[in-house]
Amino acid sequence: MQSQREQAIADFKAKRMKVLVATSVASRGLDIPGIRHVINFDLPQEVDEYVHRIGRTGRVGNKGRATSFFDPDQDGALVPDLIRILKDSDQEVPDFLSSGAGFGSGRGGRGGGGGGDGFGARDIRHENGAAPPGGASGVTECDETWD
Repeated sequence: MQSQREQAIADFKAKRMKVLVATSVASRGLDIPGIRHVINFDLPQEVDEYVHRIGRTGRVGNKGRATSFFDPDQDGALVPDLIRILKDSDQEVPDFLSSGAGFGSGRGGRGGGGGGDGFGARDIRHENGAAPPGGASGVTECDETWD
């Protein structure tokens, strides 16, 4: 398994692969120049782990993008820390975070640290017309069908 991991990383570094899917293990210890986008399928329980994950992009003053899937029921406890690190980095706080409407206590603890790392974030749903009115998430219920 370790050799497969090493080969996948080598292929990604050599640009033979354009996408690297990784677990949280890749949030620390990997230095791969030129990462332009990090996508968090699940937010970590601690905000400092989030900062390490998104730190794979936009290194050494370069711009990068981090996209995270946010579940208010699972990730609600991270909201105060996410808002703090966005503000500390002079970034826009998305409306859905600042409203805090209906966020559960979530699974996450509040990890300290992480401020001022210079990552960027903005809610692009309004720019491309994908945001439903009223700030709702637009999540499809499990019993709905996709035709």
